[in-house]
Amino acid sequence: MTTIQPTHTSAAPAPADDATEGPHCEFSADDFRAVATGAGAERRIRVTGGGLCPSAGWGLALDAANPGVVPHPESLWVQLRELPPTDASARVLTDTEVEATFADDAATEVVIRFSWREPIPVPVVDDEPGTGTGDDTGY
Repeated sequence: MTTIQPTHTSAAPAPADDATEGPHCEFSADDFRAVATGAGAERRIRVTGGGLCPSAGWGLALDAANPGVVPHPESLWVQLRELPPTDASARVLTDTEVEATFADDAATEVVIRFSWREPIPVPVVDDEPGTGTGDDTGY
């Protein structure tokens, strides 16, 4: 099958995906933690963190980005989605938190992916019973 490429550039640009354009929250590796509890099929990795968003009302979500066949079993890939507010009239930098738990029996790092920037790798720390490491929600 032959693909025909357009020869002009006057058409409007294609719509951007959900987060390639516009304002974004600021994130760094220091903003995230990944703590594993349990073992084998019962092992869970709790990812907590957040970013500094450009206005009040932002939401953040983490979704599994590589369910099924995993080419790198030592890495759990998650997609961070930024959910802009419907009313961004309050232009004040706002800390916005996110938390999610994933079942994974082998990952030693979590790779947080974005649609608009390079991913952030976060090492997985095993929770030691009695230390409360897994209960620390601060980022």
